[in-house]
Amino acid sequence: MELSKRIRRPKWTDARLLVGAVLVVVAIVATYLLISAANATTRVWASAVPLVPGQVVSADDLTVAEVNLADIGDKYLSADAGFPDHSSVRAVIAAGELLPASALAPIAELEGRIVAIDVAGSVPTVVDTGSLVDVWAQPESKGLDDEGVDPQQIVTSAPVSNITREVGSFGVGDGARIEVFVASAELADVLGALDGNSVLSVVGAPAEVKAEGGQS
Repeated sequence: MELSKRIRRPKWTDARLLVGAVLVVVAIVATYLLISAANATTRVWASAVPLVPGQVVSADDLTVAEVNLADIGDKYLSADAGFPDHSSVRAVIAAGELLPASALAPIAELEGRIVAIDVAGSVPTVVDTGSLVDVWAQPESKGLDDEGVDPQQIVTSAPVSNITREVGSFGVGDGARIEVFVASAELADVLGALDGNSVLSVVGAPAEVKAEGGQS
């Protein structure tokens, strides 16, 4: 009888069993929360078309992307918060890219303007909306005795917001009108070259290398 009293089945009221049960429940809940967080998605804005500085960005230029951004979701614009009016971007955002919050700016605060440039002759096929170009100016010759002046680069890595190519009767490029975002520091040179005394040309510029987070 003494032995049977000593070896009794433990009760659920035993404190150690209760602590163990609580720890198991906590572990299960914590695992569930971690898995839920890992699978959670965030609705953010992404570009549906190339976005270029100087252009007013509207909802038609954007699309909603549901992505798993973990703890960096606040670096991108939430699609649930709407989109600010009269806004543009500070740098080119390629089609399909997520829109970083830091890339957005009121259009009035951008240091530059979009300028239309008429280019004689063909334009490289790599030049398109969202690409970067360098602009060169060649002063026109004033006569046979004019030795001419070497062409000068007046714009560096300007984003193209729009391009309209002219095609000749034989399908050969016959010039183009290119709208580019020109920085304020280069505006004077561009406007001076547009006075009709210079021939303007464009060449494709290397794309900017973007750092982590979509910033250039």
